[in-house]
Amino acid sequence: MSAKRRRVSQDEGTSTTKIVGMLMLAIAAFGWAFAAAAYAHEKEGWRQESSNLTETDRYGVQYDKRFEEAGNFRRQFRASWKDFIWNAIRQIPNAVSVISFNFQHRLWLVILFAVLEGGAVGLGYIMEKVGEGFVDTPEYP
Repeated sequence: MSAKRRRVSQDEGTSTTKIVGMLMLAIAAFGWAFAAAAYAHEKEGWRQESSNLTETDRYGVQYDKRFEEAGNFRRQFRASWKDFIWNAIRQIPNAVSVISFNFQHRLWLVILFAVLEGGAVGLGYIMEKVGEGFVDTPEYP
C-alpha cells in the first residue's frame, strides 16, 4: 500500500497569504479610521456636540438625552458609521499630523493596532503549519 501525496495547487497555496493580507488591510483600515477619529475629535472638534449628553431634569436627576429617541437607534448608527468612514477618508491629506498626534497622545492606540497586525501574521503562520499537516496525509481509495 503506497501513500499518495496530494498536490497543492497554486490557488490553495496562496489562499492563506491572501486571507492574512486582506485581514491585515482591514485591521490597518480600522486603525487608520480610529486614529483619524481621535485626531479630528481633539484637534478639529469633530462630534464634540454629542459628547455632553447628560442633562438635569426639574428634580435635579441627570438623564441621557440619547434615550429620548430610542427608536432612532438604527438611523443614528448608520449616520454615525457613515460619518466615521467619511472622517477617515477626509483625514488622508492630514496623514502626517494624524500619525504624529497619535504617537504623541494616543500611543496605546498605535500599540493596540500593531499587536492586532502581529496577531494576524501569527494567525497566518499557524494556518500555514496546520495546512501542511493536511497535505502530507495519505489518500485512501
